[in-house]
Amino acid sequence: MRFLLPVILLAACVVPFGTAKALNWNELNDGDLSGDGNAPTFITFTEGSNLIEGTMGSLGGTGPLDADVWTFTIAAGYYLTGITLVSYSAPTGPHDSFMAIDDATSINMFDPSLHLSNGLWNEQVDGFGNTYTDLMAILDAGPAFGGTGFDGPLGPGNYTFWVQEGSEQIQYCINFEMTAVPEPGSSWLLGLAGLIMMRRRR
Repeated sequence: MRFLLPVILLAACVVPFGTAKALNWNELNDGDLSGDGNAPTFITFTEGSNLIEGTMGSLGGTGPLDADVWTFTIAAGYYLTGITLVSYSAPTGPHDSFMAIDDATSINMFDPSLHLSNGLWNEQVDGFGNTYTDLMAILDAGPAFGGTGFDGPLGPGNYTFWVQEGSEQIQYCINFEMTAVPEPGSSWLLGLAGLIMMRRRR
């Protein structure tokens, strides 16, 4: 949804530590993301940060709710190692933002038990006002409304991500971190194994 999306947000979606990266999708420039789980918007992801910026929910909690749904492919030799809420802007008051992911080119928006994993989030900021919510950890911790769940970074395949707000209009930016996996025998594999073990202990 694009109404009331400030132009200033074009420069607001910056990955942590101040490293800027071009947006993979910005609704103001690239059009409204699909709200149909059976026909999500396809977005090409590449190695490193992949930034998605949009608006979801409804203005003032009235009118139809705007969902954002997109699909992407993790190519062979890559893993999705992070999903981070980079920015989240909303009026004061209760918020009901949630997300879901499935390992397919579509997602069932009516039966969460069919999802790979799903969950609710609350915006969190550090002492400097930077958003840092680790959405990957929330999803990895287990489905909130059923679903099959997943364990650790996501490997090659097709995935569909759904974000929704139930009571307000939310402007958001989400970073999907894609990491290349070196040939077997590399010390990087030990690091990936360590990351998986850390997530399992949460």
